Amino acid sequence: MSSPESVILWDIDGTLLSTGGAGREALDLAFEELFGVPQAFAGVSFGGRTDLGLVGEAFARAGLTAPDDAAPRLHDRYIGHLRRLLAARPGRARLLPGLPDVLDQTAPRAVNALLTGNWREGAAAKLGAVGVWERFRFGAFADDAAERDALVPIARRRALDHGITPGRVIVIGDTPHDVSCARAGDAIAVAVCTGWSSREELEACRPDLLIEDLPSGLDALLALL
Repeated sequence: MSSPESVILWDIDGTLLSTGGAGREALDLAFEELFGVPQAFAGVSFGGRTDLGLVGEAFARAGLTAPDDAAPRLHDRYIGHLRRLLAARPGRARLLPGLPDVLDQTAPRAVNALLTGNWREGAAAKLGAVGVWERFRFGAFADDAAERDALVPIARRRALDHGITPGRVIVIGDTPHDVSCARAGDAIAVAVCTGWSSREELEACRPDLLIEDLPSGLDALLALL
């Protein structure tokens, strides 16, 4: 068995990048085409949620019962729209300041992986649009569970599947859901104030480390590894 390695599980939206609302737009388009409800995700909070969870809320808000095949049908239509929207406006998806230098700094000391509410193909589309998809060894995605709190154990098992024995596991995200997810999975919670939630909201969750942004908090992050 290999020696334990530190693993960083990165959230995507609001932590690594912004897509300028492309994900919400693509979901709205897909839902309207398939189920006839325009702007089905208006008013739905996306921060720290999984795509599967968002789909369930959209059906509930619309007063509809989701057919058994709703998720796979929406997934396929959504991915097509997301790819089209990102390709139509190069630069709409943008890395947050300091990246990919932060990934360069963490890579020699930890395994960079993903823990995200995105479906895997959506994560690949977003990170591929900014040229960093290949920087992450593996991930846990919305395909794996509708509830984010279930994803850390899945990521640990996936690490083993990739020949990595996870030692210290750190979850980095920008919402209270990310902190909760880390706690549920017995991981270290790092919260960054670059996305969906305010500093006050994140402080109230008492993460192990709270940083303003990744470049200014890099030394503190590296000290955890």
